[in-house]
Amino acid sequence: MLQVIYISYVLLVIFLSVIPISAGGGVQYLDKVEHATAYCVMGVLAYISVESLNKRIILYIFMFLLGIAIEFFQMYIPGRDASVYDAMANTAGLALSFLLCWVFSILFKRFSVGGKGVPSL
Repeated sequence: MLQVIYISYVLLVIFLSVIPISAGGGVQYLDKVEHATAYCVMGVLAYISVESLNKRIILYIFMFLLGIAIEFFQMYIPGRDASVYDAMANTAGLALSFLLCWVFSILFKRFSVGGKGVPSL
């Protein structure tokens, strides 16, 4: 089920990234936060949807290349433009997702060893 959610989310990100938009104002650099957030969520979904480290690495490489490809193709979409900074925000979101999931998995293993669970304060 998690794989279906992951694939659906990837397709949603692709769709939202390639639809033409009207040129309009907005908060400068807010789109970088949107890019990083979208790819962070995508990375978390990828991380939890597969068990193997090798499969996770393959998915992260795929998502990295997807982010670059989408930015490249946006040169040809009306109202869109390619941005190296958007690609960097995508990559930062992926890196953050991997780091968060890795730290969480270490903490989860530490507190679940021996069935003790999370210690009370």
